[in-house]
Amino acid sequence: MTKVERVKTVFAGGTPDVTPAGFWFHFDSGFDTKTMAEKHLEVYRKTDMDIVKVMQDYLCGLEGQVKTPADWAKLRMPGKSSTDYRKLEEVLGRILDGVAGEAMVFQTMYGPFKTAVIAFGDELVMAHSKEAPEAVAAGVNTIACALEEMANAYLDAGANGIYFAAQFSEPGRFTKEEWERLVKPSDLKVLGVAHGREGCYNILHICGEPDYRFKTNVEWFREYPGDIVNWSVKDNGFTLEQGRELFGRAILGGLNNKGNILSGEPEAIAKEVREVIGAFGRKGLMIGADCTIQGKTITLERIKAAVDAAHSYKD
Repeated sequence: MTKVERVKTVFAGGTPDVTPAGFWFHFDSGFDTKTMAEKHLEVYRKTDMDIVKVMQDYLCGLEGQVKTPADWAKLRMPGKSSTDYRKLEEVLGRILDGVAGEAMVFQTMYGPFKTAVIAFGDELVMAHSKEAPEAVAAGVNTIACALEEMANAYLDAGANGIYFAAQFSEPGRFTKEEWERLVKPSDLKVLGVAHGREGCYNILHICGEPDYRFKTNVEWFREYPGDIVNWSVKDNGFTLEQGRELFGRAILGGLNNKGNILSGEPEAIAKEVREVIGAFGRKGLMIGADCTIQGKTITLERIKAAVDAAHSYKD
């Protein structure tokens, strides 16, 4: 199988020739577009992973300041017309040219609520969410419309799908009803782009915030469209097997993103990969980490050890 065939087989819930794998980490947002693309391609080529995730390390900003609940109605997001979007699209194009169809390429996108939090801070957005939820929901919908436009543009440019970071389900942040009113509708607007286009895919990553010890209500995302689902097993005590039962879809993950993949020896990494596949099985599985690898000891050699172990696993 080619890398593309392998990953599509997993997305369909099947068993590929070998278990695919994908890992990622953030790059320096100060890189120019050429360097940013080259760094992505270096990771892909030196590790032999099966997909390319284009990191959103240039953040698309918002127009307007939010200081009072009334300000949410004045919020605007440039979307495709913004400088940072054009930089992201250029990086994507360079990566697509470099990969040349060998592997599927996914553009990372943060959710609309997260975009607001990046712009205005968690404390203010949460305070307004409690004080004036309707105003916040309207403002977040404005952001969602811009992100929907951007998602379509990424797919038009040749991306195979969207890697979507779904957030804000941490216990103690919102009730489920509040979350369903403030976060879920705008998320679904963006996720619906790839879901509604033939031949395009969503990778659904369920992400927690550090202030909440990365814990999430994983089950809240059951209805989110994602061809493969990823979350932090270690932080939530929610196993890959439980996720398979909950979502009934392909699963991405298995490795502690702050464990061996960050600081372990190659054999320890390979052993962890073999244990994950042995317990879960190869059907509908892509090996990856709980979340983005973060730390000062990231090496391509460690990532390659994990990819090689996935590819070489024998039943």
